[in-house]
Amino acid sequence: NKLIPVVVGGPQDTFNPNQITAAVGDIVQFQFSNGNHTVTQSAKDSPCTPLKGGVHSGHIPFQDNQTTVGTFNMVISTADPIFLYCATGPHCQEGQVMIVNPTSTQELLDYVKASQGTKESTDGTDVVGGTVAQIDLAKAGFAPAPP
Repeated sequence: NKLIPVVVGGPQDTFNPNQITAAVGDIVQFQFSNGNHTVTQSAKDSPCTPLKGGVHSGHIPFQDNQTTVGTFNMVISTADPIFLYCATGPHCQEGQVMIVNPTSTQELLDYVKASQGTKESTDGTDVVGGTVAQIDLAKAGFAPAPP
């Protein structure tokens, strides 16, 4: 099993990378960068809307001068595609989406396009499908912009 880091947020409000391949048992470690973001699961055909019983990290902020980074560790339990978005404000409509185990690059492009066509994002409620934690900033996959 491997640990796969994904940076959530940053200057462009993205998931980086926005598509990954992960085996059952792998852990995707979402590392929350600039702003306030979520990792929330949707159905393929209902972007920006939480999937009932799906993954939701809750809102995890990052502010300048923090020495730790909030993380959400999600253990992969399926080889099927997992569709994820940020439920903060208009981030999903602005393309802050990703797929774990996409069937093709086109599937990601279609999901981005569908998310941009939604009217609003719906937030999840409880933290589900992973563990919220923290790591030292020095171990994160990003460096904050200098002041």
